[in-house]
Amino acid sequence: MKFKKDALTDLLRQAESQKVFDKAVVGFILPDGTREILTLNTPEDTVFDIASLTKVCPTSTLALSYILEGKLSVDTKVIEYIPELQTNYREDVRVFHLLTHSLDYRVPMKTLRTLSPEGILNALYTYQFEKKPGADFNYGNPASVLLGIILQRLTGKDLQQQGRERFFIPLGMTRSGWDPLNRDWNPIPKAEISPTEICSFRGREIQGEIHDESAWVLRKLFPVGSAGMFSCVPDLLKFVQMILGDGKVGDVQVAPAGILKMVSENAFEGEAASKYSDAKNACTALGWELNSEKFMGTQISPHTFGKTGFTGASIVADPEQGAAVVLLSNFTYPHREANADRIHQFRATLSDAFFGSLRSAS
Repeated sequence: MKFKKDALTDLLRQAESQKVFDKAVVGFILPDGTREILTLNTPEDTVFDIASLTKVCPTSTLALSYILEGKLSVDTKVIEYIPELQTNYREDVRVFHLLTHSLDYRVPMKTLRTLSPEGILNALYTYQFEKKPGADFNYGNPASVLLGIILQRLTGKDLQQQGRERFFIPLGMTRSGWDPLNRDWNPIPKAEISPTEICSFRGREIQGEIHDESAWVLRKLFPVGSAGMFSCVPDLLKFVQMILGDGKVGDVQVAPAGILKMVSENAFEGEAASKYSDAKNACTALGWELNSEKFMGTQISPHTFGKTGFTGASIVADPEQGAAVVLLSNFTYPHREANADRIHQFRATLSDAFFGSLRSAS
């Protein structure tokens, strides 16, 4: 197929004119395995706070790797690793519920941002659910925070270390990780990091530090599984291409074979769901969102997986077409909007333009 660079570049310019964002990098994986990158007012290797993309890069993808290796299971009780969990239904909460966001946490974590790190964890550990685990799909940060803690206790290494060893170093993701300004390996100059927001809560411009307020507080204890990763489009393309290759890049098996199936099939239709969920009409993969028209558009297959990030980040990957699109932008700069409607609309339009061109060429 011929990559429609001009048409896709026009979409970026339209978004700029509509003030959706004024800095963005978009990367594409084509069915033949080649990559293309488009930029808007910033270099292609600009580092962005990827917000909730952290939940999949690396948190849930680490968990799935350990499950495939037999080191963890969707059946594992959370209290086996977090005995401090004193919420009701504590005996029933499984890793499955964390990976499918099917715990009944009804507390936006931004409301906990004024607490100490220990206070935030205590609020999660002692929360009283109205519904039993698995009753509903209920997306939010708490499940990924708990999952990150489990992975740290499972391995004895924080998420920064695990992400580097498992993914970032083998894949050559040299600009990815937490705390980009101050880490002791390959720190990123502040000028190469996109500012995220002029933050009223902290009273300053946020650039190179975690945007998510509760994750910013929890950073004093550990890198958080829900948010706080920084990356660039070239790095994320490598990560997504690895998953599309079922964990393999060239001759190197970075993640265990079988991971593509786990991220591209509806987890609520699997064996674990029959044991741990009563959710009706729920549709999500393990760790990743699945076939979501809201931000993926309509020109995709039912097995398309992806994720969004509050700051204006997204991944959409269609294994049937062997293709993907990765967006990083400064949607929340200088100030966040009341909702994500405009960035979702752009994501869907971008996805339709790209994947639609693949379908028309086939």
